[in-house]
Amino acid sequence: MKAFFPCAGFGTRMGEWTKSLPKPLLKINDIPLIYYSLFHAKCWGINDGILNLHYFGEKIQEELKDFKELQLHFSVETPEILGTGGGIRTGIEKFWNLQDNFLVLNPDFILFPEPNFNPWPNKEDQGKFDCILYLSKIPENTNYTGLSLNGDQVQFTAGGYFYLGLSWMKAKCLSDLEPNKPYDLADTFRKLSAQNRLGGKIFPGTFLDLGEKQFYEKHKDTDFSDRLGKDWIEFRNRL
Repeated sequence: MKAFFPCAGFGTRMGEWTKSLPKPLLKINDIPLIYYSLFHAKCWGINDGILNLHYFGEKIQEELKDFKELQLHFSVETPEILGTGGGIRTGIEKFWNLQDNFLVLNPDFILFPEPNFNPWPNKEDQGKFDCILYLSKIPENTNYTGLSLNGDQVQFTAGGYFYLGLSWMKAKCLSDLEPNKPYDLADTFRKLSAQNRLGGKIFPGTFLDLGEKQFYEKHKDTDFSDRLGKDWIEFRNRL
C-alpha cells in the first residue's frame, strides 16, 4: 500500500519560520510535522511512500535517512518545482507505475480521526471513482476554497466544504500529464469532477491546519499525545 507526501513547497505563508527550513520539518512539541503524516500512513497500512522535494529538500532527506517504519523514496524536483500535480506524476514515473493507487497526505494537517477510521475506499467506490477527497465543513472566518458535495460526488461550485489534504487516488487519472513538467493537481480534480469521477467523503474526526503562520505559532508547543493515542506515543518513542 502506497502514499504520497507533498513536501516540495516553499512555505512562504510561514514567514521567518521557513527561511532556512522546509515546512515539513517545522516542529510541533519538538516533533517535525512530517512524522505526524508518516504516523497516520503507518496506521493505515502504508509500506511504501514518496516524498517530493525541492525547497531545502536535502534537509528532509537528512532527517528521514534512518526512518525505517516504511520504505521512503525521495523525488527531487530540480531545477524547478513541479507543483502538486506535476510532483505526484513525476514521482509515479520514478518509483511506481500507472496501475497503482495511493493515498495523498499533506503534512500541513494533523488529523485526529475517529477510532478505526481507514481512508482506503471499498470496492464499490474504487469502481465508481478515480479519486476520493476527504472533506470537512469550512470553519468560520477562514478563506478555504469552497466545494460542494452532491451525494458522494465533489463539485467545483461554491459550497460549504473544503479539502483537508487527505485523498485516495488512482495513478491512471494523471496519465495525461507529462512527467517532469509543472501541473496543478486542482486542474485534475476539476477534470475528474466534470466526468463524475471525483468522490467526496466527510472526514470522521477533527483536524488542525498548521500551514499558516498564526496557526503554527499557536500550536507549536502543544503535545497531542492524548488525542493521537498510545500508538502515537509508541511511534514517537521509536523516532
